[in-house]
Amino acid sequence: MLKRIHAAIAAVALGGAVLVALPATAGAATAAGPSDLTVSPSPVVVGSGAGTTATFTYKASEEGAARLVDRDGRAVTLDPGPAGSGAYTARYGFTFRDEPGVWKLQVRAAGRTATTEFQVHWTTDLDFDAAPDVVDRGDRIRLTGALAYRDGHGLQAYDGQRVYLAFKPVGGSYSRVGSVTTDRHGRFSVDRTADRTGWWRAEFEGTSDAEPATSDSDRVDVRAQAGRTRITGFDASPEPVDAGKTLRLRGRLEISGFAGWSGYPSRQVKILFKPAGGYSWQHVTSDWTDSYGRFSADVKARTSGWWRAEFEGASEAGYSASATDYVTVRVPRPTPPPAPKAHTRVVQFNAAPEPVGYHRYLTFRGELQAWDHRWEGYGHQKVTVWFKKAGGSWHYVKTLWTNSTGRFWGKTTASASGYWKVVFAGNGEADRSTSRIDWVRVKR
Repeated sequence: MLKRIHAAIAAVALGGAVLVALPATAGAATAAGPSDLTVSPSPVVVGSGAGTTATFTYKASEEGAARLVDRDGRAVTLDPGPAGSGAYTARYGFTFRDEPGVWKLQVRAAGRTATTEFQVHWTTDLDFDAAPDVVDRGDRIRLTGALAYRDGHGLQAYDGQRVYLAFKPVGGSYSRVGSVTTDRHGRFSVDRTADRTGWWRAEFEGTSDAEPATSDSDRVDVRAQAGRTRITGFDASPEPVDAGKTLRLRGRLEISGFAGWSGYPSRQVKILFKPAGGYSWQHVTSDWTDSYGRFSADVKARTSGWWRAEFEGASEAGYSASATDYVTVRVPRPTPPPAPKAHTRVVQFNAAPEPVGYHRYLTFRGELQAWDHRWEGYGHQKVTVWFKKAGGSWHYVKTLWTNSTGRFWGKTTASASGYWKVVFAGNGEADRSTSRIDWVRVKR
């Protein structure tokens, strides 16, 4: 039940009405009593400090007297006026001072009394998230969220309420698959087994105090569980090796099955190299496995560093990588100075929407570029997202990866107004750079 404000209802009805009992109204024996009592809108929803004005109408042979009675029996009189054709109308402005719940409109005219009930609701806010966004079939996904109602002091946690979980598969429609009860902070959390791709959402049916609510939908992609793979016996030889000489790379790709591990034939394995002092792996060459899962490649030794083999996976098999093997390359002449690092920049950075609702998703977009005779997208690099409140200091929020064209995208939950930026830390071939700063206001 919502926390109620127990102050007495003020005499705020139109026309300066006060709290009084309904007077008896004498009428002729043939006079018509009140009928056709209506409330508009119904239910009455109070969702802001400005309140909501409701209109009450009825028909009778005389004006009579009308009043509203709240759920606790406290009354406020109305000041009806003629609306033509034997009808009368009155208005009342509901605010957060009026407790939500079941109210009554009572009209007495021509010696008779008529009553109709209606509900006064406060608005609700239902936040929801399903994670992770991509999962193997049979794994668990976590459904979390929070339910709150809005009163004169803002959003308040709505505890002890049943929230339904609904799922819609691709090509299907929503159906409820369970429910959960909010805790004292209005939050809820439950794990579910992922069996097919689709959208999840939370649904609140409402109460006599609060409006129903449905959360935004969150899609989870469920993929077929891939078989496990591994690369064994990977070796780079000889070690050490003279610069310019041949370096031989060997290994075996295996896949697990009912009979244990076996060679995985006809699959491409990439050979990667990371120079000593470097930060990123570079693709050097590839080879296809034979009928026993074996692969091999010969390369020219140029500089010392680490070697490894990598299998990117397939629809029925998962990713795997070998152990690394360090090879020292002996260089008879001085090593030339390293090439100067490329300049970088972060462009088109934007944190949106602005403003954003409290605990709503804030989305980041932008592009990391590197200079190579012209500005080009710098793909497969890490950038970090940072946040600072007004007057505060920067702190790390999350890490994003650029795609093959240098673009990045991500989201996080907004909780406070402040400044956002993206930082590329640089690497062995490119300099550090920082995006422009973007201010985002969070509405509560």
